[in-house]
Amino acid sequence: MPAALCGLSSSAPHTRASSHRMRHVTLQRGAKVIGSLLLLIMLTVGSLARPIEATDVVTVKVLSLMYGAGSPNDVVDSLNAGLGASLAAREDEVSSMFKVSLIQPSSYDEPIEQLFNTTVERTNNELLVIVGPLGNQNVLWVQDRLEVHDLVAFAPLSYSDKTRGWNPHFYYPSVEPDAELLALVRYAIVFLRVPRVGFMYLKDTHFGETSLLFARDVMSMMGYKLCGTFAIEGGDDRSEDATFEAEWKQFVDTRPQAVLLFGSPHDLTAKFITKMVTDNRTAGAYVLTVSNMQNFLLKNWKKALEVAGANLKPGQIVITGTSPLAGDAQYEVIQRFQREMTKHLETNKDWGGFAKPGHFSTNHNDGELMVLGWLAGELLVRALVESVSLTNRTLFKASLYNQRRYLIDDMVIGDFGGECSEDAQRQGAVRRCNQGGNIVYMKKVVDQYHLEPLREGFLTWGTSRCFSEGVRVGAPLSGVVILASDHTVAHRANSRYFSGATALSRNDRIWEDDRLFLHPLESSLSGAATDLHDNRDKIVISAVFGVVTNDVLSTEGLIFFDPMVVFPQLSMFRRHVIHFFPTLAQELYVFARYLSHSESSFADAIIRSDEAGEIAKVLAMSLVTFGVSPGFGVFLDVASPIRESHLKRGGDTFVLGLTAPDVKLISKHLETHPEARVFITFTDLVLLYEEFISEFNATTNTKAQRLFFATSLPHWADNSSKSETITAYHRAIPDPKQWSPMSLRGFAVARVMQTLLVPMKKVNAALLAEQVFWQTSFVVDDMKYGPFNDVDCVANGVQLSSNCVWNYGATDIAVWSFARVLNPSLPVAEDPITPSMEYKKPREQLTSSEIAGIVMGSVIALMLFATLGVALLCSRRNKRDNDRAPREPTDPVTLIFTDIENSTAQWAAHPDLMTEAVAAHHRLIRALVLRHNCYEVKTIGDSFMIASKHPSQAVQLAADVQLMFLHNDWGTDVFDNFYRELEETNAKEDNEYTSPTACLDPEVYSRLWSGLRVRIGIHTGLCDIRHDEVTKGYDYYGPATNMAARTESVANGGQVLITHATYMSLSESERQQFGVTALGPVALRGVPQPVQLYQLSAVPGRTFAPLRLDREYFFEDENETTNSTSENSSSRAELGESAQMIMTSLQMLLSTFKGPQREKLLTPYCERWRVPLPRKCTRVWDEEYCQEVMRRIAAKVGHVADHCAVGQSNHSTSTLSSASVVIISENKAFLDTCSSML
Repeated sequence: MPAALCGLSSSAPHTRASSHRMRHVTLQRGAKVIGSLLLLIMLTVGSLARPIEATDVVTVKVLSLMYGAGSPNDVVDSLNAGLGASLAAREDEVSSMFKVSLIQPSSYDEPIEQLFNTTVERTNNELLVIVGPLGNQNVLWVQDRLEVHDLVAFAPLSYSDKTRGWNPHFYYPSVEPDAELLALVRYAIVFLRVPRVGFMYLKDTHFGETSLLFARDVMSMMGYKLCGTFAIEGGDDRSEDATFEAEWKQFVDTRPQAVLLFGSPHDLTAKFITKMVTDNRTAGAYVLTVSNMQNFLLKNWKKALEVAGANLKPGQIVITGTSPLAGDAQYEVIQRFQREMTKHLETNKDWGGFAKPGHFSTNHNDGELMVLGWLAGELLVRALVESVSLTNRTLFKASLYNQRRYLIDDMVIGDFGGECSEDAQRQGAVRRCNQGGNIVYMKKVVDQYHLEPLREGFLTWGTSRCFSEGVRVGAPLSGVVILASDHTVAHRANSRYFSGATALSRNDRIWEDDRLFLHPLESSLSGAATDLHDNRDKIVISAVFGVVTNDVLSTEGLIFFDPMVVFPQLSMFRRHVIHFFPTLAQELYVFARYLSHSESSFADAIIRSDEAGEIAKVLAMSLVTFGVSPGFGVFLDVASPIRESHLKRGGDTFVLGLTAPDVKLISKHLETHPEARVFITFTDLVLLYEEFISEFNATTNTKAQRLFFATSLPHWADNSSKSETITAYHRAIPDPKQWSPMSLRGFAVARVMQTLLVPMKKVNAALLAEQVFWQTSFVVDDMKYGPFNDVDCVANGVQLSSNCVWNYGATDIAVWSFARVLNPSLPVAEDPITPSMEYKKPREQLTSSEIAGIVMGSVIALMLFATLGVALLCSRRNKRDNDRAPREPTDPVTLIFTDIENSTAQWAAHPDLMTEAVAAHHRLIRALVLRHNCYEVKTIGDSFMIASKHPSQAVQLAADVQLMFLHNDWGTDVFDNFYRELEETNAKEDNEYTSPTACLDPEVYSRLWSGLRVRIGIHTGLCDIRHDEVTKGYDYYGPATNMAARTESVANGGQVLITHATYMSLSESERQQFGVTALGPVALRGVPQPVQLYQLSAVPGRTFAPLRLDREYFFEDENETTNSTSENSSSRAELGESAQMIMTSLQMLLSTFKGPQREKLLTPYCERWRVPLPRKCTRVWDEEYCQEVMRRIAAKVGHVADHCAVGQSNHSTSTLSSASVVIISENKAFLDTCSSML
């Protein structure tokens, strides 16, 4: 649209006098018509309307209803002054196109019904456009009449949600009230961070009740609830004081810290406002409301403050807006408004009520209303200019919804769209949208009742959505970064960290995805812990990031992500402390490996820390592991300086725990001693980054090449980097001067938080920790973190991990020289590795016996050399085929878990037969693993863990297992009889149990079942893939492994279950080929949400008992009490005679073994007898823990033995006095019953 066609003109505005006369102001159009507009109109209208020609004179009547009974004169005057300013400014620009007759009331007291009806009669079906109305009742009254007369009202102002939604007769330039409420709720939770938010509304009014439901929905989406609601009947003019006081008491007892005020303009709402101000319990609470309540709230708040003798608290009142403030000149649209408004007030003396042209800049409330009126005029101008007809009401209305968008300087209003097909909507067309606003503005009330923008509260969802009903808000993570006023280095570092972490929310972010909100905590490093504790009840804080102290780390109820301390210390496992980057122990381990490659013979250490001795031990362990000798050590407390004499003349030195003066000392040492090398921690580097850059950047010698640190980050200043992390980092922070390792660290952690928060519906410290340990490993951009693990290392008897506790997840740790910091093109000093953290134990001098043993061993070794050579050649064919193993960490892996049903009872009943049967079981499954190009990960007893690169091959393998077992010649019917009798026993004991196979006809049974029954679970997902140096094979860890194991654990024998992830990984044809039945969502232990499971029809016709949801193998839950059975509470119950004998035997047998050896010996018994392990307090099985495990085993075995001895009189032998228990019975069914208890 040409610039000249930006608006319309208007007459001079009314004065405040009550005797205004009806007047028609005509805007004359000229003879010249712009050719481009004529062409556009002719092409658009076609045969639907007659083209407007140069000789046409079109009069457009515009009826202003921007007034109403009960509306204050200053409100009405401000709106109409703004409307008049817009029309006046556009007069010359559009005078050549049409003339406008602006119809206004003779008096603000004239009933709107009278003015509307009179005007409609006089227009005689000519084009008539309405501006307004103003006020809820007026908008509701005019709604039906607009439809009768086929009219459109521009910019109606109403607080009722009943006038919103699709209605082509209302043309809104602003957002709906629900959008403003959405912004208020989000601001209260995200930025005010108050844990208790209340809601006030009046019943039986057009305002508030539906808003209450919407507020509850929004807060539920964000993981919160309203703390209380004030609701009272608003239909009557007055309400009993007792009723009001009772409602107020219950409301104020909920201790609201912020109140969403949604009472309609009413005496009861004014009374509530007075209560808020005068009651000490609520006088400091925030009050939040929408734009249409602004004038009412401010007027009554001012009165209440006068009654209370109190002063306005800046920032206590928060109000949304539908346009920028009149003084917010950062917007081009406001700059033009100010120019045109000033000119209009200067040239129109009728607006005598406004003291001076700059009135809008001093009276912010009036100024905002002027902006609303001015924008209404701008919208009207553009709608008339772009209309296909200025004479036909129907064509004019239709053209308004012809995918219309208006650009007003830097403000976009639209898209407006009418009826269209769903196909058109899918292609981007806007359907049934009469609202052009998509931004909620926000401001706070400050001194002198001025309004100040709250930009963090602004909300926008773009033009792709019409209304806010489809907008989703997720649960936010409210975290803090401590800005310590008493520690310059920590303050600077955390400022950098904060800048990097918050860069994501400042650049190209969709606010719906923005769920991480970091806030600075202005404090001191020494007092931060106290401040955190004191603020817990006032504001929501879930997590702390960046540099902290040990006192801060001890604060309960918080989780700490990527914490750093000023002086080095060793990290221990704490579930609420999560490290994403290398810990001190990891850095020392990587350094030691590097030193071994550089042929360093020894290394000295200078350690300034309260844990200097412990750190030195870990450093020595790391060095010894890689064959480097520890040198001399200097241990300093945090207050002692490092002196030049501490640094030896040459060689390698670890200098840990630096302060700013130490940087120059290290620089001088490296410059003076060309053979010297210094190793520092990455934390010291990021804390003192500016000092290191200043000291080493100006040098021309090689000293920067001999200063080393270890990091898992890519180079923050590498413009040519192909790293996804760096690309995103540079896009978020384009200024190279702001690039630093600390800001990149904050940025990377923020990206991790985004990934963690995606599935979370509620956020707090405990749930965040659960999410980290549940996900185990995750890849964000090109950086991998994990695995993280706490305790759950065994699922269904299968050992999923060799170490149960990791709260650190740095991978790919490289050694850099500082020269690479200065020049990103230089290579790293040592390629990235993920350290195993396995240490070699130092050995003392060999004894004579050991020397003799070595000699004898050497002789024997020579004698067996030939034999071993032959064995090695033979073993080549048994070598694991790792080519079949899934090895790409970014590719999903399909995992299969198998287990024989009731194998423990079968072994007890038929040990001779089970030996051959299990051998056949292994042979058949391994043959199928090879046939289907899958990978055998491990076997635990009679359970298999199998991995596959392709889900279809895994599912086919599972189906073939069931078919091969069905057709295998087991050589006996003992197993079938066992399962049949077991089902019959279950049916007798449980009236609700239905036997799936025991009642089958023998011929039918033989077609469906034979021999051992194997249950199978399959799941597909990303895994933490690791190569085992001992087995030389690959193993798979993480949630996918847990899910596959738990899926198998709930299956019945002969049943194959697959998860939704595996099901969706199959093609449509594969699903039909396999035959899959949906079982619905199933709750699996340890999985936050129910999992959709499917049953594979491996053998058509088979039926199964309900899923084994109560049979999962588990660790004892630390938060629940165990059952009353003695085997689950052995530490709290006396052991029976049999159990005591077993306990004594176990103690005697294992007394000579150490903890790790006892763990290896006892774990299989726990798995076989289904004994739940107690929670671990340490990483190793100490004496107390081993004793408790033995007590549990003894209690379980003794319980079974005693039960079987008492319950059967004709058993032939019961060796109850032996160290182990063997039960021999002539009654097979009874033996099965006893065995099934295992």
